[in-house]
Amino acid sequence: MAGQEALGRVLNIIPIAAGKPFRLRNASCAMVCVTGATAAPTLNERQTFGGADTALPVIKTVYWATATDGTVAWNKLILAAAVSTFTNGTTTGLTTAVMTVFHVFTSQLSDPFAYLNVVMGAGLATVVLTDLTVQRGPANLEILGA
Repeated sequence: MAGQEALGRVLNIIPIAAGKPFRLRNASCAMVCVTGATAAPTLNERQTFGGADTALPVIKTVYWATATDGTVAWNKLILAAAVSTFTNGTTTGLTTAVMTVFHVFTSQLSDPFAYLNVVMGAGLATVVLTDLTVQRGPANLEILGA
């Protein structure tokens, strides 16, 4: 059997991320996957886990699909201006989207902000932290929501 396990080596995952602030300290990127025909994510940053949300308008490129089961190709939408929120089904270019993905890079957070919070008006959000800067066994990964 060939291959390597990814969890702890190149990624960490938060399957149910909506409204759950998480630290983006030991990764280069957070990939946010949103599902739902009317999903409405709002991206916020925080200085601390229990701190106040501040809108983070860095969403510029959105990948989207018309199915959530891998049976259709991804499409790419480049927004005219960076935003902190959009809505599947109504935002121009996303009227038939039921699944969208956008990326947030650690370099896009304002100093001294260290946490992201994806608030959902509708739909579900999953976050995959990628390009881990510290590799650990899964049991030794940092607890992100603290």
